[in-house]
Amino acid sequence: MRRLLVLAVLLTPSLAAADETDEAEKAPVAKKDQYWAAKQTPGEPLRKVNRKKLVGKPPAKVINLFNTWTHEWVSVDATARRLPDGIPDRFLRCHFTNEPTDMDKRLSGVVLEAARHFGKRRVNIVSGFRAPKYNLMLRKKGRRVSRDSEHTRGHAVDFWLPGVSVEQLYEWAMANQIGGVGKYISDGFVHVDVGRKRTWIDP
Repeated sequence: MRRLLVLAVLLTPSLAAADETDEAEKAPVAKKDQYWAAKQTPGEPLRKVNRKKLVGKPPAKVINLFNTWTHEWVSVDATARRLPDGIPDRFLRCHFTNEPTDMDKRLSGVVLEAARHFGKRRVNIVSGFRAPKYNLMLRKKGRRVSRDSEHTRGHAVDFWLPGVSVEQLYEWAMANQIGGVGKYISDGFVHVDVGRKRTWIDP
């Protein structure tokens, strides 16, 4: 009996060590450790790798413009003063007739500057160019559109910014007014055009 007890005492540490070895072998190796281990030259001692040097520069910040009618996106460098030539003409085309026009270049500069001012990375476009026949159709349906709207010339844009109230955007547009500025409270957007300076509020 005494011999069996001694044997049990001697075997216990060995069994415990074996259990630890089994657990270590079963433990999964992190994928990143496998990746960096594979980078080492076989036969050479493991060397410390400076992972920060292998990481590229963060991507440049952009401002995204979203056309709420066509569901199209345009992304531009956040420091850009306006969209590249030709892009606004197609992006801000009449959604009803699919007809583009020569949009005034200052308009894209206004919406980008508004986004920068409020620290936003997205601009929602409600309306750009509006074909004259579409404008007439809206008037006949009783919509609140001007007979001689600046939209029909490619001289106006309606937009809003996520997280920015209509009142805040309207006040900014008035402080940076280049033409007409309209506040459409119930519709939730601001109108900006390059016509004569004037303002109005639509409840």
